[in-house]
Amino acid sequence: MGPMSAMPLLLCVLSVSLSSQAGLTVEAEPGDDVTLWCEHSLTRADYLYWLKQTNNSVPVYIACKFYTLSSSDPCYFIPESERSVMRVNSTFSSLTITAVTPSDSGLYYCSIQGGQQMIFSTTTYLQIKVDCIVFLMLAAMFPAVTVILLILLIVQCIRKQQGNGKYSNVDDEAVNYAALHFKKNKRSEKNVTEVDPNVVYSSQ
Repeated sequence: MGPMSAMPLLLCVLSVSLSSQAGLTVEAEPGDDVTLWCEHSLTRADYLYWLKQTNNSVPVYIACKFYTLSSSDPCYFIPESERSVMRVNSTFSSLTITAVTPSDSGLYYCSIQGGQQMIFSTTTYLQIKVDCIVFLMLAAMFPAVTVILLILLIVQCIRKQQGNGKYSNVDDEAVNYAALHFKKNKRSEKNVTEVDPNVVYSSQ
């Protein structure tokens, strides 16, 4: 069983231990570069992970390194992200997230795969602050945009109804004109075909 296939089991087993119960809170604004730190106690070659968890979700692996006390290599089973850079030394590990966004908010864990258990340390909550003024402006704009769209929809419906009425009047006039013209044609044909009884025909 490889490291990746054992991860879901290791996250669910009861032998999970937390080396730190008190978490830290880091606040940042959108676009900032944030570096999170955790202390570890690796005494032999092993895997070290960074995970992220949000409300009502399971932890998600963000980064991983295989540390050999002299160097560290990326884990082949967890792809590296361009925005998340992980570094490891003999006592600390860091995770740098560039150009953070509100979606980066969450609880971050540093963990070590110690045999059949996952050892977590230094949980950090990253909170990305949103400018209150911008939020209030957006909140005020939404009702105005809704009203404008409603007015445009009403105007469009009125124009459509007026257009249908106009075409209906034109059609009625065309029908009346055609009926009148048809009656005139019938009268003309009747006048042509009728013979005057007072006309006397002579023969040579």
